[in-house]
Amino acid sequence: MSASARTMTRQEIEAACGGIDLPRPPAGMHDVGDGDFDAIGREFLWHLVNHAGLESGHRVLDIGCGVGRLAIPLTAYLDPARGSYVGFDVAAEAIWWCQGTIAGQHPNFNFRTVDLLHALYNPDGKLDPQSVEFSVEAGSIDMAAAISVFTHLPPNVTAHYLRQVRRCLAADGRFLCTAFFLDEGVRQRLRAGKCRIPFRADEPAFWQEGHAEYPGAAIAIDLEWFLAMARREGLELARPIIHGHWPDDTGGEGFQDMCVLKPSRADLPGDEG
Repeated sequence: MSASARTMTRQEIEAACGGIDLPRPPAGMHDVGDGDFDAIGREFLWHLVNHAGLESGHRVLDIGCGVGRLAIPLTAYLDPARGSYVGFDVAAEAIWWCQGTIAGQHPNFNFRTVDLLHALYNPDGKLDPQSVEFSVEAGSIDMAAAISVFTHLPPNVTAHYLRQVRRCLAADGRFLCTAFFLDEGVRQRLRAGKCRIPFRADEPAFWQEGHAEYPGAAIAIDLEWFLAMARREGLELARPIIHGHWPDDTGGEGFQDMCVLKPSRADLPGDEG
């Protein structure tokens, strides 16, 4: 977070978003589970500002943007002359709606369909998610976000996405993502059997599907493996992991775990050794 970055209270976020003059997507076009579409979008705007240092002049990349849940509140925060937004998703109908509705009123916003193969969300996709290159220039992004994305990706795709994030980020950029992270503390909580997703506490693998019959519906991954992959791709923690309450509905700032990464110091010019 730069010295010029400011924090915002949740009340300030609500006030800033209160004047948004945009229709909301049709109910059948989005699903945020138990949550409210507007409330979750504003919650993650708050997280980006307060945990990751989002500034109004930043260039934002929204990986798996869906139908604009984060983009809509960002229209009230990003400076139309200095800030910009690019979002992409496999859901062509959602992107069509976002481009026509949100970008139609906010020219600094842009939405793109990427026809990535996903067993659950895009089974007929033509592009291999292990080799796709995010369609933004190297070093052009100040703030990247992947909200409820790694919770649907196997490890090989997760590692590739981390590589692409590092390629896109500016030297002082940040990346906020959510996940279901597994470590011994989480496994102890899972043993109580209260998790709404049937993850298995004693599963020996470093990742697992929550619903074997629906591959990609919910994926948990070992925290140490994830951080090792991030380091391998030139990323490191910008702040401690923010744990969610998904294992047993107790504690946590949100449902999923949150992680904020930044380019590794050793990966930057002049910081070798």
